Amino acid sequence: MADFITNLYIESFRGINCLNLQELSKVNILTGDNNSGKTSVLEAIKSFEMPGALRKWRTMLRKESVMPLSFGMSYYEGFLNLFNVEDDLKKIEYEAEFLNERISIRMTGQESEEEMSVDEYEKNIQMVHQMKEGEEIDDHLITVPRLELKLEVNGKEVGGGEVYEGGNAGRLRGTVSREPEKKIVYISPVRHAEGSLYLSEILNNPELYEEMLEVLKEYDKDIMSINYVKNYRGMGGEYKILSRSHKKALSLNVYGDGMKKAVLLMSAVVKAKSGILLLDEFETAIHTSAMERTFRWILETCHKLDVQLFLTSHSKEAITKVLKCAPHLQDDMAVYTLYKDDAGNAVRRLSGKKAVEVQDDMGLELR
Repeated sequence: MADFITNLYIESFRGINCLNLQELSKVNILTGDNNSGKTSVLEAIKSFEMPGALRKWRTMLRKESVMPLSFGMSYYEGFLNLFNVEDDLKKIEYEAEFLNERISIRMTGQESEEEMSVDEYEKNIQMVHQMKEGEEIDDHLITVPRLELKLEVNGKEVGGGEVYEGGNAGRLRGTVSREPEKKIVYISPVRHAEGSLYLSEILNNPELYEEMLEVLKEYDKDIMSINYVKNYRGMGGEYKILSRSHKKALSLNVYGDGMKKAVLLMSAVVKAKSGILLLDEFETAIHTSAMERTFRWILETCHKLDVQLFLTSHSKEAITKVLKCAPHLQDDMAVYTLYKDDAGNAVRRLSGKKAVEVQDDMGLELR
């Protein structure tokens, strides 16, 4: 059996303070208002994949190239944003109980400034200096904001280092592991736009491949196959879809976001076999008419492949579709509504069946 998370307690991470998620199920739906901490919960869970490898934390800095708000963000800003901006003492602290062990993570950040020459800044911080017209390079000193990090896992220091404003993550150190300690797959809301998939694994599973094609008929009723085609030089290639609607196979990128998102989600389920799958705003780009069939396949296949699933959403319709599309799995579902009160972050937990009852019989909002 996979090593699922049973409880998660976040003392402090980004904007979360004192959040306790208990009795986690095989399928966990996280909902709540904007800025209630849904994405942050997934990011905290993602860090347990390789908790001692500080360089892996760079994937949590929200620096995706397709997100204009994070374009150009430095690693200094990215790491600084992991901490609660309201706290003078920069500290991240949380722990998870798995079926087989408990892991605690603690990171501190000390803000300071360092004075150095422009030449030293460029060489040691690895920042490309962009000269203004008429500007000359000299040895004058500049003051650079600095963040010193220390990472502890289960009370033992395993990594740390410094990041500077405008620099990269080259000065970070940490435990290096060849293999992840936990199998955790995270899919951001915009991942499908990047074109990266896990199709190779599902293409090698004839049964799941056929099932996937049946679901994809919600997006192209004439779909016949998906194959990976190498380019003429044999270097790289692309996934192409053969459909009766077209005279020749078309690149998956030609299709709309709905098709790409569905393929990504289904391939991610197979990638996460015997592990944990995190789907942030899972309904993004999926048309309402295709939700039920797509979500049912995801839930049933997660059950079949022993995958613990975490979903975030603020869509009432999407949450309802997930709760009702596979009634036989409702005993394995739980809905966590996140909100904030005077003490920090709070949560209301409902079982899958109770959540359906709350919506249908009482007319109450889960969000």
